[in-house]
Amino acid sequence: MPTLKTRGALLNAPDYADRVNLIKKIKVDGSWRFAPVVPEPNGRLKDKVRVNGTVETHPEGAYYIEWRERGKRCRAAVEREDAVAEARRKAVELQAIRDGLIAAPEPKPEEAAEAKTLIGDAIDTYLRYVKMQRKARTWLTYRYTLDTLLRASYKRKFVEDATRDDVLDFMTYCYEKGLGARTVYDKVVTVLQLFKKHGRSGLMEKGDWPKYVETIRPIYEPEEMTPMFEIATIDEADLLKFILGSGFRDQEIRYVEYVDLDFRHDLARVTAKPKWDFTPKNWEERVVPLPHALMQRLQKRKERKSARPHDLVFGNTKGNPDSEMDMVVKRLAERAGLNCGHCVTEHGNKCAEGPYCMNFFLHKFRHTFATNHLRDGVDIRTVQAWMGHRDIKSTMVYLKGIRSKDAAHKVNNGELAGLVA
Repeated sequence: MPTLKTRGALLNAPDYADRVNLIKKIKVDGSWRFAPVVPEPNGRLKDKVRVNGTVETHPEGAYYIEWRERGKRCRAAVEREDAVAEARRKAVELQAIRDGLIAAPEPKPEEAAEAKTLIGDAIDTYLRYVKMQRKARTWLTYRYTLDTLLRASYKRKFVEDATRDDVLDFMTYCYEKGLGARTVYDKVVTVLQLFKKHGRSGLMEKGDWPKYVETIRPIYEPEEMTPMFEIATIDEADLLKFILGSGFRDQEIRYVEYVDLDFRHDLARVTAKPKWDFTPKNWEERVVPLPHALMQRLQKRKERKSARPHDLVFGNTKGNPDSEMDMVVKRLAERAGLNCGHCVTEHGNKCAEGPYCMNFFLHKFRHTFATNHLRDGVDIRTVQAWMGHRDIKSTMVYLKGIRSKDAAHKVNNGELAGLVA
């Protein structure tokens, strides 16, 4: 009978091996690698893999089956629910080929030296991979980029045939659809990732990239925050001051539990929450130090709410993640008389008539957190870690908005200050 193998190496048969490995692509020490799957005694899969001889649980990544065909290693992505069945089916197929019961599939005519991948298949496989290991919102963005824009603009049959002209055609198509340069830049990065997975790299020249203005990240000034804090209810102030003091992303705030707050050491943690199907961005948990006064405020909140360790700190009235947090700051801005009175949302809501001012949003507190820490002399690598940025370039954008205290002192005491007075 054919063998389904989840540990160890593949058989090294001359043409076809009848043994199929069940593996998973996981993240270890910041890089992605394949590891053999360790099933439960009942055969079910619960994200357990063997890493360097030790069984570990890795919820991130995607499942694959692996086998040898014509002396080459082959892999195919599979859903977790179907992984064991797919491995067994492939093992039966390979055994039947080795026994001469069915004929081995003939190489396609266009597969002379090596197999090529249809562009549609390449897009489908890559999107399946992204769906398994990235956030739903990221997958939706990638799907529009690849499944809609690239499919329409790419004129070749195989992904391996991609050239620089194909990337430029893709950019042109995006511009024709009315997309801005910054958006096109991001979508080109996604397309190049797909091409690189199929051996096509170095397709862009330096002058090919879309040109756009890297704007300074907007931050809240004291004259904006102080009026909001003064009229905020105690619960509203708790929320806004936590965001300002932690720099957490909007999504991360929703899933903070009291157990994530270390009142002894004044720390807040971003951790995975399987109950809510929440994983930190880039699959990396992190710790951020908070001002002691803020921790005292949160301790009082816990006592006031009679909260248990695993209660959400900022849950809604039913104790579930609150998806309306962004409206808190907009309502406060309107109550404090801070609306600009000019902006109109994409849905036609006017900030002159309600809590719709686009100058006030939760993520702006995260910008304020980063900019002020850099302004106060915290080194950029530390701020990068606190922000949870994978690439330091994401943190460096905040350097543009810095007005350091030393710089202000030098400007006001220099010769030019006297000349312009």
